[in-house]
Amino acid sequence: MKARIGTLSFVLGGVSPAFASVGETEGFQGVFTTVFICYCAIVVVAQTIAAIRSLIGSGSTKGAVPPAESQKT
Repeated sequence: MKARIGTLSFVLGGVSPAFASVGETEGFQGVFTTVFICYCAIVVVAQTIAAIRSLIGSGSTKGAVPPAESQKT
């Protein structure tokens, strides 16, 4: 168990300085990140709108049959 923890800490310790590099990044990482976040936002907004429409639709009484107790015979 100690060997696994030691190996894991060695690997993660060796990887972490790569995230702390100084300077400008190369490539289109900013563009891809922005596109991905925008896509996620579109999905979240669409699901929120669908949920709100579902809640509003389930609360409407249009076409609903009244319960048997309220009917007078």
